[in-house]
Amino acid sequence: MNIDTNTKELEYLLNNYWCVKEANPKEYFNIKNNLDYYKEFIRDKLGSKLIVNDRFIKLEKIPAIPKNYMGISEFDDKLEYVILFIILLFLEDKPKLEQFILSNLIDFISNTATTLELDTIPNWNILHHRKCLVTVINHLKDLNIIKVVEESNSFTEDTKAEALYETTGISNYYVREFKNNILEYNNLNDYINDEFNEQNENIGDVRRYRVYRHLLYSLASYTDDLTEYEIDYLRKFRSSINNELSKYIKGELELTKNMAIVLFEDETKEKFDFPNNKAISDILLLINNNILNKVTNNTLILDNNEVIIISKEQLYRIIKETKTEYEIYFSKNYREMPIDNFIKEVIAYLKEYDFIREDELGYKIYPIVSKLIGYIPKEDKEQLNLFGGIENE
Repeated sequence: MNIDTNTKELEYLLNNYWCVKEANPKEYFNIKNNLDYYKEFIRDKLGSKLIVNDRFIKLEKIPAIPKNYMGISEFDDKLEYVILFIILLFLEDKPKLEQFILSNLIDFISNTATTLELDTIPNWNILHHRKCLVTVINHLKDLNIIKVVEESNSFTEDTKAEALYETTGISNYYVREFKNNILEYNNLNDYINDEFNEQNENIGDVRRYRVYRHLLYSLASYTDDLTEYEIDYLRKFRSSINNELSKYIKGELELTKNMAIVLFEDETKEKFDFPNNKAISDILLLINNNILNKVTNNTLILDNNEVIIISKEQLYRIIKETKTEYEIYFSKNYREMPIDNFIKEVIAYLKEYDFIREDELGYKIYPIVSKLIGYIPKEDKEQLNLFGGIENE
């Protein structure tokens, strides 16, 4: 048995929504043929559901605590999520290989949104609404939920554009199953607690599941995110946790005063799509590096929990400094962006990826910043493209 291959297969499940046989037959059969190696880890440590059938394999990755960066990375607007779930309703009763046309789909979306009296009813005469629909359709194509049979002009540019799609019959597995009636749920915690039916999360199996999910389903976890029982588990079982992570995913547990994080041997490890292919991702890496340099030269001071308390003015200044020094390498959009807009967008992304959190005094900068940094080598400097970043459209 090739352990290196097995670890890659588990990483594939962790880093991808699912593995569809038709689209990725090699990966599908590698995962399926070696299930015995890691299914015990998934069951006993993560407590996660592993769906295996003749069409796809899916590891349901329900986090211990939801974070902003756990949304769909391609989506930037709530309307895209609304359109997504209406399309899933549209596909619900359609068997594999059934075809449908774009005009019928957009009528269904508009009518359903109207019937449900949603706050926003898609108006296909508005360019942004058409872009949202195209983004959702591309997402469904990427996940092999639908296939393109024929397309004419882009719907983004032409409201009369037509297309023919085919369903692959796996849309009903997109959303996880819930044990209770979600119509009675009032907040996010209700959805999280559904899985364990109100079992005590501070003891036994549930505590273990939550700890491992903190480690593998989050970029990093801070003491603010962990219960005292979870912190106690991490301290008591640090060695065994590290051994499990090393065996199954070539990961290493690092615990600091305020953070638990898994570091990977593979530098190309993709975890929650950061760094990703957005140009802002590259910029954040440079800002993180600027912050780390200021800690090194004692311009910024860590508190006892390895957190930097910083005023809004200080953070704005760091962002401005980074833009001034590196903007020649930025994409045109970010080079020409007014500084106030640039600061606003950077801070929004720093918050989204949990690098910083805002409080009444300013911001707290968390230690994960030191783990995700970037720089431009002195030689061969061209437009900033540390990780293949592209501009947001």
